[in-house]
Amino acid sequence: MPTAMTGAKKDSLILGKIRAFHQAHVRTIDSLQDNVYAKIRFNVEKRNSILWLIPSMYVLAKDPREYIRESYSDVTYMGEHDFVVNRQVVTGTIRRNRKAMPVIVDFNIPHLYDIALYDGYMLSPFHPINQIYYRYRQYRQSDGTTRLEFKPKLYNTQLVNGYAIVETETGRIIKTVISGEFDMLSFYSEVKQEDLGPLALMPTQCTTAATFRFMGNRVSSVFNSMYHQPYTLPDSIDEQRSKELIDSLRPIPLSVSDKRIYEAQEEKQREAETAAAADTTEHKTNKWKHFWWDIVGDNLVTPLAAETKDKGAEFHLSPIINPLNVRYSGSKGISYKMNLYLQYKFNEYRYLTFDPMFGYNFKQKQFYFNAPLRMTYNPKRNGYAQVTVGNNRISNSTVLDQINHENGDTLKFDQKDADQFIDNYVELKNNIMVVDWLDIETRLIYHQRTPVNKALMYVFDKPIRYRSFAPAVELKFRPWYDRGPVITVDYERSIKNVLKSNLQYERWEFDAQWKMKIAGLRYLNLRTGYGFYTDRSDNYFMDYSNFCDNNLPEGWEDHWSGNFQLLDGKVYNESNFYYRNNVSYESPMLFCTWLPLVGKYIEKERLYFSNVVVQHTRPYFELGYGLTCRYMSIGIFTSFYNTKFQKAGVTFDFELFKRW
Repeated sequence: MPTAMTGAKKDSLILGKIRAFHQAHVRTIDSLQDNVYAKIRFNVEKRNSILWLIPSMYVLAKDPREYIRESYSDVTYMGEHDFVVNRQVVTGTIRRNRKAMPVIVDFNIPHLYDIALYDGYMLSPFHPINQIYYRYRQYRQSDGTTRLEFKPKLYNTQLVNGYAIVETETGRIIKTVISGEFDMLSFYSEVKQEDLGPLALMPTQCTTAATFRFMGNRVSSVFNSMYHQPYTLPDSIDEQRSKELIDSLRPIPLSVSDKRIYEAQEEKQREAETAAAADTTEHKTNKWKHFWWDIVGDNLVTPLAAETKDKGAEFHLSPIINPLNVRYSGSKGISYKMNLYLQYKFNEYRYLTFDPMFGYNFKQKQFYFNAPLRMTYNPKRNGYAQVTVGNNRISNSTVLDQINHENGDTLKFDQKDADQFIDNYVELKNNIMVVDWLDIETRLIYHQRTPVNKALMYVFDKPIRYRSFAPAVELKFRPWYDRGPVITVDYERSIKNVLKSNLQYERWEFDAQWKMKIAGLRYLNLRTGYGFYTDRSDNYFMDYSNFCDNNLPEGWEDHWSGNFQLLDGKVYNESNFYYRNNVSYESPMLFCTWLPLVGKYIEKERLYFSNVVVQHTRPYFELGYGLTCRYMSIGIFTSFYNTKFQKAGVTFDFELFKRW
């Protein structure tokens, strides 16, 4: 008879042994090789036209309703969660062997001993940091094992239910059953661990049953992975499509249902070939259908990706139709952006990358782009040379103030775009890490700013092009490596009459950023900075690197951190100095996760505090609260000058199918 043991103290005994077993074996995983067979089956139970628009689900949006995909891969482990998968053989009934629902792969490889079960989400019940979120019951069994049951103290998408069978004496997890709901999927996973040796922390077999539900669509799947397969294929075999080869490698026979899916596909192919041979008109029609639905339609809603066989060149383009490309803020309205990535490797130590970002703001009716072309010549020392071409839209009333001053402060400008300028720029830079804690970046940057309302400038005989050319140097210090802040010192001085430059200035900036990891998937983002002009002969434009209004934001994973959401765009370009601070705190469970009904869907919560001091104004403050669920990230912000309330605003990004 199993003996029940409850209570925090007794529970902690087996949990402590699990932790000790992990720490004793984690260092043995280094450069280990393994062969893995995987099979996934899909059953499209309900579907409608929405399925065509979901990334990676497009391939399941038309008949048939059942699909199968098999693969055989070589896996190299450099660490417990650091591994490279080389997929050598694939086959299946999905068109062109496309991947469907790739997020399910994560659910089939849980990191049982880590803080996060999967790649940065869902808290593991076996890590001591997460014990505050779970209730445990353990039963010591007569065969020398302990059954450890766990369930969340509150129902939240970041927590799981289940049990584990643990070797009582050693703390080795023998088998785990986990169920939960995350990112549009409800899932049930059964994981069997290896017995002995360096792979004792790794699975020997995983089976995950998952169901996807969204707006009337329902797709069920079963994913089975079998590790430690005996057949090692030559390295020359890479992504080979061969059912015959999979038949010779498959560790277990296909089920009757599996065979039926393959047979149905083969029959459909024979019928299509016969019809095409008998009717040339039908053949042409099928070719057009293939072009519009399988090529054009597929590439509209899924990422475009390609690479050469030797992986010397690769190409990636974000989907053209993708809600993740949409962003909204109260001040800038709706914007849409896309990313392109190209890489060509000359050899292991020298490669060329082109990584442009481009987008359109519907409120401003403005196209934006930022296109960096980089040649990396010394990756070990972060050595690269880069040329960047881009544009930005800035607000600046200094020119209008000058016009008013010349006319006795009597003019009123009613045009909404009177203080708006388009800033086109080209930047050349080179970076090298001279020692492990110091990077030196040198650059040349050229700006040409033109007013949106050129007619207004002509009326008052003002230039329509404001140019600046400046060399600059930046020092980036990392004295604490990844355990402390990154500190930068930036110096820039313009030179007149180079490439028709008509602006002169000298600028210094100091900046420090630190994304501090805290146990339990929590982060504290800290940023502080100070910038000032020591020479401003032409009193027109400020050109700060670390304090600017960027219409194509990028940076930290949460790009709202380190940025001001409600600050008037003119403030960035009119002060001889600034002093800014930004703080954000992120946690998977903070306030709203404890609310009934809606709290269970919240994945992350954030608190924001920002302030800046500039010339001729009171200290400016922003306070904010944000959360992320499966549908979107949303932030609510308020702004103050000293203690006087100014305004409130909302910013959101779509998160729907971000991992898909």
